[in-house]
Amino acid sequence: MELVVDTNVLFALPRSSRVRKLVDKLLERKVRLLIPQFVIDELVTLKGDVMKYTGFDEEEFARFLEDVKVLFEVIPEKEYRLFLGEAKRVAPHEKDTPLFALSLKFNCPIWSREPRLKRQKVVEVLSDKEVEELLKKSSI
Repeated sequence: MELVVDTNVLFALPRSSRVRKLVDKLLERKVRLLIPQFVIDELVTLKGDVMKYTGFDEEEFARFLEDVKVLFEVIPEKEYRLFLGEAKRVAPHEKDTPLFALSLKFNCPIWSREPRLKRQKVVEVLSDKEVEELLKKSSI
């Protein structure tokens, strides 16, 4: 099984034991946690915010970024480019287009902490609680 992971989940990873436990459980069950390359770019762009939110210094931020690249499978845009047009029509906001394109390519849900992503009916979007429920109910 695959699951596309939104930037806001990664942003919460260092401070939320709930998110960390979910990531660990998903990885234990061999769920592929996918992120579009733009998420790495977004984390770098938001470096100051991430450092302020987490209390990281430069070195800790660099380690965090490397951890993200190890725990999550970073998918380059060329692998989901064909789905960007449809994703643009579905995504509630243009900046979410790569997440939706990746979800459409792999035919899998998006894990996000952003409720507005649920305002469409094409792609399944899961909250933290729904990911927990999926883990409890499923044999994944």
